[in-house]
Amino acid sequence: MKNLKYKLNFLLAIVLTVSLVVACGKLKDLAKEETKKDDKKEETTKKEETKTETKKESSSKKEGGSKLYFCEQYKNGEEVGVSERFTPGWLTVMVDTRPSGTKLGTGKVELKLSKIKDASGNDISEKIIRTVPFDVQADWDYTYFTDKKNLKFDSPGTYRVVCQKKDGSPICTGEIEIVPK
Repeated sequence: MKNLKYKLNFLLAIVLTVSLVVACGKLKDLAKEETKKDDKKEETTKKEETKTETKKESSSKKEGGSKLYFCEQYKNGEEVGVSERFTPGWLTVMVDTRPSGTKLGTGKVELKLSKIKDASGNDISEKIIRTVPFDVQADWDYTYFTDKKNLKFDSPGTYRVVCQKKDGSPICTGEIEIVPK
């Protein structure tokens, strides 16, 4: 009986040892899978960061040399009264993409007007005033926008104007300060 008891204990010890070896092997496999998943996540994150950086670079290259600025009017091929400060009233918006070497690249653009500072010069949460659509030529690299109703700045403050494609991607941006009369 003692002999049988030793044999059963020995057999039980072997079964436990084999079970532990198999379990450890599975744990190792799981750990390897987790490491692979982490590596893939890290690789995906790096790719996404690279894509984001590339988008930022291409966006800043597009906007980088392009200019959006303001004048009182565009008359006989001349910009009259170019400035960064005006009194309330309507203005002409100028867009020049020649410095960046790009064209507008679309037949329809929008000018998005928003107020970013109050009359005292204090930052305010950006308030979109209006979005004004215009038809253009995709191969243009210099143009102006005049609309006496919609390109009117009624109250003092600082405004941001974005010339953007219909899908919302910016072409160029400019800021203007409207001062009291």
